[in-house]
Amino acid sequence: MLIKALKKALPILVCFGLLIAIPINSQATTKVMWGKTELKLGQIGKVTILADTPLVKMESNGTLSTVRMLKKGDEYRVYSYKGQHNGLYGVGGSSFVQKNTAKVKYETPSKRKLALVTPKPIITTPVDPPALEVIDIQ
Repeated sequence: MLIKALKKALPILVCFGLLIAIPINSQATTKVMWGKTELKLGQIGKVTILADTPLVKMESNGTLSTVRMLKKGDEYRVYSYKGQHNGLYGVGGSSFVQKNTAKVKYETPSKRKLALVTPKPIITTPVDPPALEVIDIQ
């Protein structure tokens, strides 16, 4: 009888233990959508592909090599910009999209959207130190 009760109670206790052990994020993050992509922290903009264009990597000697073709209508996050080769938008993974206004549209997020993904600073109020009591020893 006791063994049956333990067999029934054990899964409940294990689940309860897991719920306590898993930390819960009090500041649950919500996705901030910007067009077809989610706006991420560290992102400086996005490129929309207007016509099929190559995704390139910069080789060690400074030349560009094509990784694959990006399709018209796709959107990619931009994390950096390089002024070499008439402009390169860094889309992550050491890959770039060449600046070309006929094939690529670059946009920056609004300040309102950026504020939604920027972490809020934690403001703490200073605490006064405890008062010291002077004891006269004689």
